[in-house]
Amino acid sequence: MKLVLILACLVLYVAVIEAQTCSGQFRPGRNNPRSCTARVNGGHNRTRGCNNNSNRNMWYYNARADRCIRFAYRGCGGNGNRYCTEHVLCV
Repeated sequence: MKLVLILACLVLYVAVIEAQTCSGQFRPGRNNPRSCTARVNGGHNRTRGCNNNSNRNMWYYNARADRCIRFAYRGCGGNGNRYCTEHVLCV
């Protein structure tokens, strides 16, 4: 019983850490070019865990303005035009 509890805690810990790390980092030649031309999508916070696990300050590429713009991400959903830092996006 203790082993199951320890494993459950470990899985929960890993899930929280993974949710807090950024994803969607720009890697030339690997990303779908259409993700950079998608409109900004702040996602949603309808699910309970979305508010706790979100990196609020994200960046997207605005093709019309040809520059990186900061936006508030809500924690869940959204699209591929979402990056952790301006530097990662605008290399």
